[in-house]
Amino acid sequence: MKKGTIHFIAGFLLGAAIFGGSLAFAAGTVAQTGTASVIVDGRAADIQGYAIDGSNYFKLRDIARELDFHVEWDGDNDVIHIDTSRVYDAGDTVPVQTGTAAMTIEEMRAEIVRLTNIERRNAGLQELVVLPALMDCAQAKVQDMFDNHYYGHRSPVYGTPGEMINSFVPGNRGVGENLAPWTQTPEEVIVGMMGSPGHRAIILDPRFTHIGVGVKEGAGGGYWWVLQFVVLD
Repeated sequence: MKKGTIHFIAGFLLGAAIFGGSLAFAAGTVAQTGTASVIVDGRAADIQGYAIDGSNYFKLRDIARELDFHVEWDGDNDVIHIDTSRVYDAGDTVPVQTGTAAMTIEEMRAEIVRLTNIERRNAGLQELVVLPALMDCAQAKVQDMFDNHYYGHRSPVYGTPGEMINSFVPGNRGVGENLAPWTQTPEEVIVGMMGSPGHRAIILDPRFTHIGVGVKEGAGGGYWWVLQFVVLD
């Protein structure tokens, strides 16, 4: 690592930090995705599973689909509603909202930038500038996680966050990366990250000057998010 270069990585899963920010690459937990054959009422059902630290996890919405009950997220009250008296309906997926207006992917990316800069302004820091090349990089990273069935900072295609970002933004003096899966709104992403010391340290690091954001809708509801940061002169 060159003198004066900084590398930060952090990630969180379901609101819990699983990577810590530091002055070097930190080891982290990776969720490996795959399709698991599950027996439901005597019949086989293929459900996407996530292996984390030797344990298997499934999305509640996927289980609701197989067991045929209604489930929805109440973003206003931060609770999940399960109603076994109602059947599952794929159309019940709650749209991503800010207030009452549904947002497009591009609007969500812009909203992440806006909310991040609010946090930086509140901390007396310079706002981050959107860097088109870094926006492309972050979107490529979230797509890469889907294409290659992993959740983590090290890509089997691009390598470490530093290697990936350097290929999109050569000549930078430092990089950072925050990840979040299965989150519905930009507000939830930023609130969750600000509540995690590792993520907060990256968002509020005064050395970062530019930001890129990637967002992709996940299977079974929710979105995956990539926030990348660089230091440029």
